[in-house]
Amino acid sequence: MSDSSISEPANEEDLQWWLELAPNLTWTWAKTYADFAPHWYVAHGKTPGMTVEDYLRVGRIIRTFGEPGKFWRHTQIYLFTPDRARKFWCMFEDPPVPHLVRLVNLATTERIYGSQTDFDEEWLQRVRLPQLGTECG
Repeated sequence: MSDSSISEPANEEDLQWWLELAPNLTWTWAKTYADFAPHWYVAHGKTPGMTVEDYLRVGRIIRTFGEPGKFWRHTQIYLFTPDRARKFWCMFEDPPVPHLVRLVNLATTERIYGSQTDFDEEWLQRVRLPQLGTECG
């Protein structure tokens, strides 16, 4: 994957690829967070069938199609499943280093962590990618 493709928005084909692949992966239970933020993850080197390029692609998909949300005071970008029962996210660095995505998290959506307002718009501006066809100009 080229450096320029890291900054290119994902497309609908990418999104469908992930939504079809994700349920078939072997997700690891994040036991450290089980009591207060239950979730699963896939990680480079631990999850069969996922390459570095796949993680970068998922990062682009989340950055393109994801929605702002909060985990307490920290702004995140969450990609929801079509039924909105589950969400995916990556832990992008601050400042964002989107080409270092090597982990994808998954959680159900019945829990909400803090007020879902006052997002860090500057961080979102640095991390998010525009959906194709929505660029202003």
